[in-house]
Amino acid sequence: MTARGKLVGSIVLAAAAVVATSAHARADSPPTPGIKINDETSFCTSAFTAQGNDGNYYLMTSAHCDAHDGSVWTYGDNQAPLGKIAKGEYEENPDTGTQTKDAALIKLEPDVGVPSDDIAGKYPVRDALSLAQIKVGTQMCKVGAVTGETCGPITNIEGDYVVEANLHCLGGDSGSPGFVKNPDGSASAVGILTSALDDDHTTYFIIVAPLLAKWHLHLLT
Repeated sequence: MTARGKLVGSIVLAAAAVVATSAHARADSPPTPGIKINDETSFCTSAFTAQGNDGNYYLMTSAHCDAHDGSVWTYGDNQAPLGKIAKGEYEENPDTGTQTKDAALIKLEPDVGVPSDDIAGKYPVRDALSLAQIKVGTQMCKVGAVTGETCGPITNIEGDYVVEANLHCLGGDSGSPGFVKNPDGSASAVGILTSALDDDHTTYFIIVAPLLAKWHLHLLT
């Protein structure tokens, strides 16, 4: 696999990102996979929703979206607070430049309530595919805050951590949920969008199933 061209988070003006981030702001609907999420300096896309063995609810995204400033992530038109990043990991393969780790957990504040598992409000999550279940040639999709839903075939699997797919993405789509559509209309989680080549169509996803075991989570379904 060739070295990655770019991470696909997006930088925004801080003043625009902190408007209406009052603790009293409330969104009209619960957070879901595939929506725009903001911190004080940038925005990315939410991946999957999960619950930990500790009983708390979490929203997954890419770790490179984290500015490491302890800011509260927000969502929705009124910038309702989600919570702060509670855990994350990022690592690159020094030989290829590929991300071997790139995932983070936003611990949702109690006022957020129970998040939804429906990707873009359309595809309820059924399960997470194991490495053995992910096959080259399988059609997968992602829903990003910038480019919406795009789909294409899986073209490569690197080690036990990254899936490469031929589908479109742009800056701000980092963190997008990557998934396979099932015949019953549900979705099987594959990974979290981490980066893309400069062609904007060769896109990489961190496989999500190992993260669930490592961080003692189960996806909301």
